[in-house]
Amino acid sequence: MKTVLSQFIFGIKVFFRGLSIKNTTKIAFFMIKRYFLGRPVPFSVVLAVTYKCQCGCVHCSVADYAREAQELTAEEIKKIIDFVDDWGPVKVTFFGGEPLIRPEIADFVAYASSKGIRTSIDTNGLLADEDMILGLKRAGIGNINVSVDSPDLDAHDRLRASAGCFNSAVAALKLCAKHGVACLVSTYASKTSIADKSLERIITLARELGADGVKILFPILSGKWRESEAERLSPEEEAYLIGLMDPSYVYVEDALEMITKRGKGCSALDRNLVYISPYGDIQPCPAIPVSFGNLRKKALGEIIAYMDNHPFFGKCGSCAMCLMNDPSFRKTFFSRSRGRLPVDVEEL
Repeated sequence: MKTVLSQFIFGIKVFFRGLSIKNTTKIAFFMIKRYFLGRPVPFSVVLAVTYKCQCGCVHCSVADYAREAQELTAEEIKKIIDFVDDWGPVKVTFFGGEPLIRPEIADFVAYASSKGIRTSIDTNGLLADEDMILGLKRAGIGNINVSVDSPDLDAHDRLRASAGCFNSAVAALKLCAKHGVACLVSTYASKTSIADKSLERIITLARELGADGVKILFPILSGKWRESEAERLSPEEEAYLIGLMDPSYVYVEDALEMITKRGKGCSALDRNLVYISPYGDIQPCPAIPVSFGNLRKKALGEIIAYMDNHPFFGKCGSCAMCLMNDPSFRKTFFSRSRGRLPVDVEEL
């Protein structure tokens, strides 16, 4: 009971702070559609607004995606938000690349918020100055997730290949705390961060900076780590990572998965999220480069209906790890990708 109460308080503090009537109505309709009518409506949509970024992170899971193509226009992004409003997800996460690079980002947040959709942003912090934080707060941002790869300045900037990134991330977290914007430290596990206990020091740093919690991601063998089998965690390392979970402050992978599976499920395969790329490809999540269609070639509603009924999810099942970390799937995927990403689901 104590754990459930802690999770509830954490959820309200971070994800549902300052709920409006529109937010509450949106959540109610989601619950009805998902749990009473049995429709596979995801809890959230991860909407990448650009693949551009100032950093060159060693672990970037979308590093292979950028290509010569026009990114979604502001009008297209607002049409996606319109669709999400009718479809039923509770939340939109603006993702990248670095989403704050888009000059219209506060407008996107305001547009989604006006419809009762909760919003969040994942950022490296480089553009998250006081004007940006205040602008996002006025737009109705729900929470801001700031990436911290190491508690040490030099190590963080080296891992991100961006001088000054650590100080910017720290400043962004302090500004969020100062102005009452819910914020999380977003980080990832690696064999190094587990061995040297730096994950524990990141959690301590997050508390000191006034962050509302910490999100830790498992290493994903995708993007720049596509060939990094050495980063695959051992059972003992996974157990250590799960042991860091704190229902009141720290979760692994996904907040919903923390509640249902102690952080060992897959949000994509459990249909808790859907990813839309800056080029309009509809994927299970950012790390699984499998496309069910492109909204510039087919209506988004048709793609979602096709996705809902596709055997991909039943065939892959509910995974205890990221699908990209599954040796069998990886072998099939990379033998058929032929260097093109994302891969059409019908080619698998």
